[in-house]
Amino acid sequence: MTSRERVLAAINHQQPDRIAIDLGGSNACTILAESYHKLLKHLGIDKPVRIGDTMQFWVLVDDEVLDRFGCDVVPCYPLSDGLGCRRGRPWKDWTHPRGTPVKVSSDFNPERQADGSYIYKTGDAVYRLPDKGYYFDLVKNPFDWVETPADVAKMDIPLFTETELEYIKTASAELRRKTDKFIVTETFSGWCDIAGPWLGNAKFYMDIVANPDMIHALFEKMTDVWMQKFDQLWEAAGTSVDAVPVYNDLGSNTGGLYRTETVREMVIPYIRKFMDHIERTSKYHIIFHSCGSVYQYLPDLIGAGVKILNPVQLGAKDMEPEKLKREYGKDLVFWGGAIDPQHTLAFGKPEQVTEEARRNIEVFSKNGGFIFNNPHNIQANVKPENITALYDTALAFGS
Repeated sequence: MTSRERVLAAINHQQPDRIAIDLGGSNACTILAESYHKLLKHLGIDKPVRIGDTMQFWVLVDDEVLDRFGCDVVPCYPLSDGLGCRRGRPWKDWTHPRGTPVKVSSDFNPERQADGSYIYKTGDAVYRLPDKGYYFDLVKNPFDWVETPADVAKMDIPLFTETELEYIKTASAELRRKTDKFIVTETFSGWCDIAGPWLGNAKFYMDIVANPDMIHALFEKMTDVWMQKFDQLWEAAGTSVDAVPVYNDLGSNTGGLYRTETVREMVIPYIRKFMDHIERTSKYHIIFHSCGSVYQYLPDLIGAGVKILNPVQLGAKDMEPEKLKREYGKDLVFWGGAIDPQHTLAFGKPEQVTEEARRNIEVFSKNGGFIFNNPHNIQANVKPENITALYDTALAFGS
């Protein structure tokens, strides 16, 4: 099987020749600069660390690493990253506050502060990277003034520009020509994951209960824009792209962030509208990203058309592999779920990583429906020995 055939078999709940493997295929399936820098040294690969997103400092995983770990998924990122810095620009050297030497877009010009932190301003949003911090945090939310449906009507949520569409059209066609891997792109689409940072998370958590008319208006507008952006993407890239994530975090480590009834009333209708539209108008597979404990929402999400769940955060409440596969293995593809990322991968020994990953492969891989990936991005504190143990286990036991 080619890599693309392998992933498509898994998505279609067929048994591939071996499990499909992902490292670096999208915004939430990659690795942070600090741990990647150490991984390159551990593997003896002499390459610079190229930053794919200057807000979170995750990297563009090199082909040598993809080949080393048998990865089947590659990204075709859009023109701009989370801070609006353009990809495809000349690289420049920069040193992350934690000491990692990196290559960044020449658009990236943060303001150094007296306390050692950095400030980055884009539009009405302001981000801050603390001294010795890991990522830029949003400290000024761009739409914190929105209170009513009338305010929602004034919000400017842009579609793709012609320049952005030409970039993704050219990049995806070129990537399709040169690789047999499964290709994923990004559109910055979702609901709770987007509305929280836009309004301010505390405000959003209150508004979804106390100001439902505004949130309904906001989600309606967001959904209409996302559908238009996907129409633009389909016209520009077509089948040069296989899948696109959407982002809608619903869970925490200890349970859902919202009452099931709240999600059913306030969020599910818009997911269903969006998923129905994508199924009618394109051939894209939608990777539904929702962190934390999302078990309580799965029946409603499946009813809304969700077929691929990411990141499958093991270690969160009710997210045991056996339970998920037994109850929802016929309905969902599990993209993630390779290991408990906050305990075993972060703090365990390599042999513990190997054993847990092997058990999870045995559970999730039966009858397809599994893409092996660390739940969310590999964090800066993860040892290269553990990363290597994780992905070597996929190659050793995934057949």
